[in-house]
Amino acid sequence: MYFITEQDPNYSIKGSRDPLGFQVVWQAAGRRLIPYLSTVSKSIKDFQILCLAYALKNKLNIDDKQFEPFFLRFEQMMAYTRYRAYPEEGFNGVDKVRKIMSGNPASVRISSAIGDQLLSNQKAYGIWGKYNSPFTEMRLTEMSDFSNVYIPKVLNNEAFLRQVTLLSKKNDTQAAYIETERMDEWSELLQKPKGIEKKLFIEKLLDDTCGKELLNQIDNNPDIRDLNFFELIQALTDASSNSNFKSILAYISNTEKVISPLNRIFRYLQTKSYWKNNEIETDSNIKKWRSVFNSSGFDETTKALSSLLTLNNYDLVVGLVKRNEEVTAKRNSAAWMQLTDKGIEVNHFEGADFSKDYGPGKDNDFNYFFSTFTSLHKQLN
Repeated sequence: MYFITEQDPNYSIKGSRDPLGFQVVWQAAGRRLIPYLSTVSKSIKDFQILCLAYALKNKLNIDDKQFEPFFLRFEQMMAYTRYRAYPEEGFNGVDKVRKIMSGNPASVRISSAIGDQLLSNQKAYGIWGKYNSPFTEMRLTEMSDFSNVYIPKVLNNEAFLRQVTLLSKKNDTQAAYIETERMDEWSELLQKPKGIEKKLFIEKLLDDTCGKELLNQIDNNPDIRDLNFFELIQALTDASSNSNFKSILAYISNTEKVISPLNRIFRYLQTKSYWKNNEIETDSNIKKWRSVFNSSGFDETTKALSSLLTLNNYDLVVGLVKRNEEVTAKRNSAAWMQLTDKGIEVNHFEGADFSKDYGPGKDNDFNYFFSTFTSLHKQLN
């Protein structure tokens, strides 16, 4: 049996890049250690912009209904600001900002109109869509340090406060024009966090379920941030004496040893339009891409998936095809592969891949939010 569980919509993959429904599996494993971060919430400046916006919501008495359109305009304003101050840094919408700023405009137009948005769908693909859910779940604004940092920030910069007050009075499609040189007067709001602001971000962004054990270990040995996935897991395990932490790391490692080989085999199958049964049965790559793992503690879904790796080549592939059928049926889309009496027809080739050097237990496909955690740690230190 192959079980499908609900995927967190806040971190769902756009489009059809998850044919086996593995995202929900690795997310669940990652959440055992890193409770709030997502794969796309990697920028401290984006978190700073959200903090500033929520402080403004409080001080300018912006109601919930108006806050979202206000935020889209505010994000545009801060995008141009950050580009002037940090032109080498990337962010969502930077291509449009760079194009507009390349003409050295005296002012830029800000509004919620489609033509002024930073992205094709700024709400979905900008800060709001990628950061607001983890930001809200952290309950960062409820921390006393939040008010101690961000209320003075928005009140003490008169030029900034005057500009955002005008911005808050615009309706959805009304445009505001902001002089580009004036932006330098509030670019300091996006400087690298220090003092209480840094402490606030460390407390909430670099949280874990083991009493900050992940943070403590990386603080003690920051070089491990640059290790690959399995090396990082091993280094953390060796350094820690926290049994719960080590147990969670083992669970995450074992999960990857299951879903990464299955993912690679499925992607490998996509490299051909048709596989004969005897080709599948004798394929050396499908046979060797198996890993050694401990399945104790696995949920039903991961346990069922792990059982596929104990099967012969043909039965394993049949299991993957059926898994894909269930996943795509739930999405009301067509299966990527079809079983026939003599083999397997491949109908979808997006993501097809073959790496002869792939090694289960050495190479990983999913990150379990570690890359977000280490990226934020680097930005804060």
